Amino acid sequence: MLDSSNSSKTLSFPKLLPNIFTTIGLCSGLTGIRFAIEQEWQSAVLSILVAACFDMIDGLSARLLKAFSRFGAELDSLADAISFGVAPSIITYLWIWESFPNQSNDYLLGWYWIPFLFYTTCNSFRLARFNVMHMDEDEKKMKKSYFLGVPAPAGAGLMLMPMGLDFISNRFAMNINPLSYPEWIVIWVVAIAMLMVSRIPTFSFRNVRFSVSKSKAIFVLILVSLGVAVFLKETWIFLTGLGIIYFFSIPFAYFAYQKDQVG
Repeated sequence: MLDSSNSSKTLSFPKLLPNIFTTIGLCSGLTGIRFAIEQEWQSAVLSILVAACFDMIDGLSARLLKAFSRFGAELDSLADAISFGVAPSIITYLWIWESFPNQSNDYLLGWYWIPFLFYTTCNSFRLARFNVMHMDEDEKKMKKSYFLGVPAPAGAGLMLMPMGLDFISNRFAMNINPLSYPEWIVIWVVAIAMLMVSRIPTFSFRNVRFSVSKSKAIFVLILVSLGVAVFLKETWIFLTGLGIIYFFSIPFAYFAYQKDQVG
């Protein structure tokens, strides 16, 4: 017979799986910093997107497997702070820094670093607030359909959109270079940081439930296949388009929340 004290300390693989996904996402976010140091900008941004995918997967797997734990919750927050707070700031700053031809603008670059500090700080505040939301019953109810402010993975994606526009510009030899206007990039970073710590409701897509009739299911599958085809052919157009759609969904989320409150 197994000692009950020893068996209580064992952990099955399914219960460990969400933490494995979280760890993979953390490693992906950190690898994005390495790619940025090596000036492999597209790989750096994709690393953050991979981290966002695993952030979604670890939450889904935890709910499906009922593998919730305080350790997993803390690990997830720390991984999010690095992958969606620290890594995007370093990647974007190094991208701006690389565009300066010489060191004569070191003073200006020092000022440009401040908005990224602000972004990372706001990201940490947003994650800390999310962790204690269960203490507020009103916010707990709101969390079922909405987030309070822009969530960390979405904030990182929005912050990296100027890089996506640059990739598209280079892909089609367009005369558009976001790096020509670094001051607008840092303003964009500050705006995203403020959206993360704001109390503006945003859609919680992980809790959205869609119901499709059997007669229309084939059309949904066709749309998904077309979306995958566009993603594989023009990755940055697809991802940047998603970012734009999400950004413009924020005011719709606000009005939808106000309507739900009235109802």
